[in-house]
Amino acid sequence: MVFINYINNKGKNIYERIKINLLNKKYIKNELKNSDYLLSNINGYSLDLEQRKAIISDYKANLLIAGAGSGKSLTMIGKIRYLIEMKNIKEDEILCITFTRDARLNLEKNIKKNYNYDINVYTFHKLALELLKKKNYSISKADTLSYIVDEYFYMAMYDNNIKYKIKNILNKIDTPYSLILKSKDLKVFKNFIITFINLFKTNNYTLEYFLKIKGNKNIIRIIIDIYLLYEEELKSTKTIDFNDMILLAIQYVKNNDIKKYKYIIVDEYQDTSYIRYLLLKEIINKTGAKIVCVGDDYQSIYRFNGCNINMFLNFKKYFEHAKVLKINNTYRNSQELINVASKFIMKNKRQLYKKLKSDKHINKPIKIMYGNNLKKLLDVVIKDHKNILILGRNNFDIDKFFILNSDNCIHYKGINMKYLTIHSSKGLEEECVVIINLKDDTIGIPNKIKDNELLKFINNNLDIYPYEEERRLFYVALTRTKSDVYMLVDKKHPSIFVKELIKDNCKYIEFL
Repeated sequence: MVFINYINNKGKNIYERIKINLLNKKYIKNELKNSDYLLSNINGYSLDLEQRKAIISDYKANLLIAGAGSGKSLTMIGKIRYLIEMKNIKEDEILCITFTRDARLNLEKNIKKNYNYDINVYTFHKLALELLKKKNYSISKADTLSYIVDEYFYMAMYDNNIKYKIKNILNKIDTPYSLILKSKDLKVFKNFIITFINLFKTNNYTLEYFLKIKGNKNIIRIIIDIYLLYEEELKSTKTIDFNDMILLAIQYVKNNDIKKYKYIIVDEYQDTSYIRYLLLKEIINKTGAKIVCVGDDYQSIYRFNGCNINMFLNFKKYFEHAKVLKINNTYRNSQELINVASKFIMKNKRQLYKKLKSDKHINKPIKIMYGNNLKKLLDVVIKDHKNILILGRNNFDIDKFFILNSDNCIHYKGINMKYLTIHSSKGLEEECVVIINLKDDTIGIPNKIKDNELLKFINNNLDIYPYEEERRLFYVALTRTKSDVYMLVDKKHPSIFVKELIKDNCKYIEFL
């Protein structure tokens, strides 16, 4: 029996569609039985029914929505093993893509160690480099754009016209320019320009698009100047940046023969940008491969890098004949913590509803201590926990409490604890989590730095609900724990997120 894809279903009447659905259900039932021995032992774990159905389903395009701690990596490995051992797909016919280098290395090592498969796992940039290896492109230094921005504002000291524009933009007409160069406002403006240019390129806009942008003409002019200087720097040094790399890879796939992949498996799809999607689409067009995308819209937190949650939420718009599946059982968090985190994240208007379930129970998984004494809180934590992850919104949040060693760890009362920003903790888990910097402040949680209005012209992923992405970021922090979440909260100015948790979920919170 063969799985009947929706690609053969177009234009059929309702009775034929019902018939196809029944045949597919029969196919899945048979496959579940035939592959039971395999799916009962993926890295030593027996997969649950939702995970098994996700592995066996074989639509042209599949989106697997995997809640925090639901065994996403196991399911991906299960899919690879199922394709190779049950469907006779060759190892080099599977293209596997992850979001970060660490995730790539971990997945590659896991597959090799447990099953001795030679599956090449790529990041998008590693894949682009592989496709372009015959072209011998050189990659620019990561800080090239930042260097060009700094040079531009320094050289403006000798150009009265540009200097006046900058003073006007920053509302500092009467301030000496030498002081402006050292100001916090200029640093914020520089970061905005870097973000703008990166988003401009990752959303595949061309120079002509600048003419359509309506807003402060002085700001637009400065951005154009810096953009042209940056492109000239890349050209003169014969280098390309990461965005160029993806765009050139798209053109290469269009115009050349590539490896005949039959399946593409993409991890962390909620973090995909538009040009990454275009690369996937071009590979599918060239090879006819089926695609399996795995991710969680609750954990989409890289908007500043060009990632667009709309591509996840509207998956069927971007891929024809697509099917959306969910795995709802979580093996990390307690049901009580899931209740709190799910209620919190669904305040956002753009999220897909999930009914996450857990067999683990902790009556009050959230512990709050008011004040600014992290050592006092840790004295409480280490009575019950020895494996502790400390999370903050910013790299410097830990500085007022501890000096980190080279591994981002602190040593306190005989216990090593890791400190990470919430962004860098995504995908990780620990027995216990401590969250700091829970203060109602511009750079607290949530971060209250407002997006420049010009970003709306190059990014259709801006917040439509207050602190939408910051809410997802806090959700990530809450769900890293296997047991409790401890929070150090400013008493005079508590985070608005903490106040909301207390208002909505007081029965799940213990006050220390």
